[in-house]
Amino acid sequence: MDFPFLLDIVLRLLFTGIIIYRNKSSSPVRLGWVIVVLLIPFIGMILYLLFGEVWRDRGRLARHKAIIERVRKQMETITIAPSAPDDKPQNAYSKVANAFEFQGAFPFRQGNQLQLFSDPKQTVLKIAEDIDQSKKSCHLLFYIWLDDNSGNLVANALIRARQRGVECRVLVDAMGSAQFLNSALKKRMDDGGVEVVASFPLSVFDIRIDHRNHRKIIVIDGNIGWTGSRNLADAEFRIKPDFAPWVDIMVRIYGPSVYDLQIVFIEDWLLEQDVPIETLMTPLPKPENNQSQVQVFASGPTLDFRTLRQIVVISLFIAKRELIITTPYFVPDEASITAYCGLARSGTRTILILPKRNDSRLVAAASHSFYQDLLDAGVEIYEYRPGLLHSKTITIDGQLSILDTANFDRRSFELNYEISFATTDITFTSQLRDLQMQYISDSDRIDINQWSQRSSYTRFIENTARLFAPIL
Repeated sequence: MDFPFLLDIVLRLLFTGIIIYRNKSSSPVRLGWVIVVLLIPFIGMILYLLFGEVWRDRGRLARHKAIIERVRKQMETITIAPSAPDDKPQNAYSKVANAFEFQGAFPFRQGNQLQLFSDPKQTVLKIAEDIDQSKKSCHLLFYIWLDDNSGNLVANALIRARQRGVECRVLVDAMGSAQFLNSALKKRMDDGGVEVVASFPLSVFDIRIDHRNHRKIIVIDGNIGWTGSRNLADAEFRIKPDFAPWVDIMVRIYGPSVYDLQIVFIEDWLLEQDVPIETLMTPLPKPENNQSQVQVFASGPTLDFRTLRQIVVISLFIAKRELIITTPYFVPDEASITAYCGLARSGTRTILILPKRNDSRLVAAASHSFYQDLLDAGVEIYEYRPGLLHSKTITIDGQLSILDTANFDRRSFELNYEISFATTDITFTSQLRDLQMQYISDSDRIDINQWSQRSSYTRFIENTARLFAPIL
């Protein structure tokens, strides 16, 4: 037995032991990494060190957790009164609000005005208009910011705002916005006085490169907030034009829940910029009478990594008549598949709307491997034709809606920093459901008989991809 062969065996056994010993990931995730290490010599071990090991990011996560605790404590006691008991939904979803809050969500807050935006040009024009009307501060957080028409339009509005004396802060993910951070547009923003900071800067030594800030947050003067699935980029999405247009959704919020978005932005900003909290704070917006109840919840590795998954599962359990989900990346765990199938078999209309063309072949193959089980249970699956459906939405019984930055995969549930929004506003939920119905009208429904006739080779590829589902 030669030395390289013996070394390979020892290293595989060592890495297998390390993976099994870990206690921060679920058993399927551990099994997935064991398969990678055993099947792919040396490269699998490198992949594990880059994407699977937790110790490299432990110090930064601990610092972020301390920042979150400090910000929440200081801002709750100084500038925001706790929600009154009657602020919570007085309907079938009151228990849901409690469950979400138990998982780390902010309280349901009454008195918000909501606007749904799905047209990409109208969205960016309205964002720029809000910035042009700002008086005190503009805080923006995006995973991807591109040097294109949309990126320039918003950047120009920020530069104009800064010239009026408005504090303008932009936080972008270091990996998702790598091109932007080295662009002429970013330099022009710097020269114009706009603070542009990279979130989770890439480092070989202390940051896992798969811990990314995937949130999309805009807060203007502490009164107007935006969140949703859209990155700050044109629908043509020049870095992946073959899958364009990218179809997204954003919600504009006016009211107390904007403050919760502000808190999350401040927590992320302080992780990269050590400044006094007071310099970033704004007063709590005044509630409007008889307006929407909204709940905001942030998730990420700093918090309980099961939070977002449990919120989705809770949503499945409360659906009685209808559940509609849209997501670009659908790689569920076995427990979620069981929940979807059980829901459909119980008589609840269960609908999944996914893109027909996906920019990740591996994710698409893994997603397809779950179709047969879902179809057999009666789940309706639609594949959207016109472009990459990037909206992440849930509507339940036409009465509760959830908008996410998160995809329905392990990366979003456990590794990325995400922001989500829930409301019991029936008018807003009706508008969102109408949009979901429009997606369906532009989609092909998967026929169970045709799907069952796929070739053996296709099934083999999909089932192989499914083995890696826990780590996708």
